[in-house]
Amino acid sequence: MNLSAKLRKAKEELELWQRKIDKVEKNKSDLICEKLDADERKKNAGSQLSKLNDKLESLQRDFQKEEQSFKEKLIDKQREGAKLKDQLLQLQNELQSKQADRDLLQSKFKIKVVLPEKNIKFAKFEESVPTDKEGEEFLKIKCCYNIFPKVSLVLQNGQALITFEDEQVANKILKVTKHHINLDPGKLDVKVQPVRLDTARQFEVHIDISRKMVKVSQIPDSLPEERMRDKLEISFSKPSLGGGEVENINYDSFSGTALVIFVEKGIAQHVAEQKNYKILLNEETSCWVAVESVKDYSLEKFQTFNGICKRTVLLTDIKNAMEEEELQDKLEIHFQKPSNHGGEVESVQYVPKDKHLTVYFEEDREEN
Repeated sequence: MNLSAKLRKAKEELELWQRKIDKVEKNKSDLICEKLDADERKKNAGSQLSKLNDKLESLQRDFQKEEQSFKEKLIDKQREGAKLKDQLLQLQNELQSKQADRDLLQSKFKIKVVLPEKNIKFAKFEESVPTDKEGEEFLKIKCCYNIFPKVSLVLQNGQALITFEDEQVANKILKVTKHHINLDPGKLDVKVQPVRLDTARQFEVHIDISRKMVKVSQIPDSLPEERMRDKLEISFSKPSLGGGEVENINYDSFSGTALVIFVEKGIAQHVAEQKNYKILLNEETSCWVAVESVKDYSLEKFQTFNGICKRTVLLTDIKNAMEEEELQDKLEIHFQKPSNHGGEVESVQYVPKDKHLTVYFEEDREEN
């Protein structure tokens, strides 16, 4: 191979290596640029991380403050809750005390009435005014109940009540404050004092029952107001259901109640006796409503009174010296003797040791 060919080949190899070097230099430059970009991104990321760390620390500080504030509030609420529990306990104790006082007052002022069973038949005299011509005063059935009190007294052990037939005897007995009971053998000293009655109440309860009006309740809201009013009027007008001609209906859809006023007197009573009445909503559907009489209540002639029982005296400081019946007999014998200022005894009630007894008093009524 000649020199010229060798030089050309060497030149070509030189160019080839030059291109490779240029390519390596270019790659090196690109890598340097990428490294600079990466360093910039790393710097930015570091800055963002630092900001995030600062924000995290700030949030942690805020969280700690909020947590501390919440703990303090929780402690305050716990203290307040404990205080409220104490107040609740105190109020419950006061409530129990008030309830006990209420029960005592209720038992003291309770009206106990036992009404005997009576078979009563209401009839109309032939000469009375016909129903269709009766005046306004016959629109209601008027009832009056006289409530008479029973006053009570709790006898403790070592006490006795003696009731005389004559109140003058009781007055004489009360003038001697201490009596000496002959037990044979031995004697028993007892003290005598009047029976002071608690406050009692007497009154009349007047009840007017309408003969033309009934109250209807439990009316469903399945229909509009006007349609339901029409259905009520139609249903209560049917004699086959126990009704009659309706004069007016006052219907309240909100409460589901109504006042039905009939034209004739007496129909309301028959309807109210059914307790439940059938309402026709349409040809296939019906419902039941509750019916009751319309009643007006009033309290009249309310009187309160107290005083001293006229024919009964209270014995105290009685020692448990013998059997109950025997001691009761001794007391009756002593207070029956005129020499002891006594007289005819109607009843004696003695309470022995570890016992108590509730005694009820009634007003003496003169028989006509």
